[in-house]
Amino acid sequence: MGNKRSGMAMVSKRYFASPARVRRLLDELSQEDRPFHSLSLKSGSPLSGPTRTRNLSAEGMPLPDWVVEAIGVVSDSETGVALFWNGERAWGVLPPFPIEENRLCSGLDGSGVLDIFERDFTVGIILLRMGRYAIGVVRDKELLVSKTDTRLVKNRHRAGGSSQRRFMRSRDRLIRELYDETCEVTRRIFEPRLNSIDYVLTGGERQTINGFLKRCGFLEKSGLEVMSRLLAVDRPNHKALVGIHREVWKSRVIVFDREE
Repeated sequence: MGNKRSGMAMVSKRYFASPARVRRLLDELSQEDRPFHSLSLKSGSPLSGPTRTRNLSAEGMPLPDWVVEAIGVVSDSETGVALFWNGERAWGVLPPFPIEENRLCSGLDGSGVLDIFERDFTVGIILLRMGRYAIGVVRDKELLVSKTDTRLVKNRHRAGGSSQRRFMRSRDRLIRELYDETCEVTRRIFEPRLNSIDYVLTGGERQTINGFLKRCGFLEKSGLEVMSRLLAVDRPNHKALVGIHREVWKSRVIVFDREE
């Protein structure tokens, strides 16, 4: 993985971390002698301009330019970011669920992320690849309900002419039927739990998921919040649903080095 330069901040490392690994990171940072500053930002918070500190803290503590550059790298995070920095390095944690409060302070304060780990979210899960789907609802580590199935979708056809066109029409029909069946199963599982589901997460192939979301009218009408991040899953099935909580609760961690 190559380094990415952003102004005076260079990305030196990226990885996914379980809640336990994020806690270990914060414990390790707390053992360092150098002073830290901490910043928690909700998604969509202003990241630049003269009001950036005033909106975050009554202390008016200025943000170093290289830290502002680092924040810009993660400014598209739908869950916000918690950033911890000393004079030479910054650690950005993009949590699995949204940060609820902007906070800027001296010292190491990971409460913006740790508070998320203490909550019991109920999450609707849609795992989908061509020919296979797995739908469920999880709360913490428990799979509350699930439904999985397979449906034939033909592989791509390489012949040309009228044979190719007939094949593509048939394949498109099978894809629509897969989407419609997955949407109906999603409705049957999610609808009785609309008041308890906090978020919906999807997993599988991005193109397939995007096509499904465009076609499934239930999700748009349901009012459920479908998050944009994609869960890593190779084979949508019951086994994947049983272990999906590990993917649901992962944070992204990005480490920045200060460049002179």
